[in-house]
Amino acid sequence: MDNNIEPRRKPNYPLRRILFAIASIGLISSLTIMLTWHGGSMNAALMVEGVYIATALWLIVRFAPRD
Repeated sequence: MDNNIEPRRKPNYPLRRILFAIASIGLISSLTIMLTWHGGSMNAALMVEGVYIATALWLIVRFAPRD
C-alpha cells in the first residue's frame, strides 16, 4: 500500500501580514468615510458599523499571523 501524501506547504506569513494590513487599512478608512458621510440616517450607519466590526473580527481571525 503506497502512501502518496505530499508534504504540506508552509503558509506564506509575509504575504499574510501584507493582506492583513491592506484589509485593516481599507476597513478603517471605509468605516470612517461611512460614519462621516452617512446621509442623515445615523441608525442605518450604526447598523452598518456593526457589520464592519463583525467583518473586522473575521479578518483578524482569518489573516492574523499565527506564529
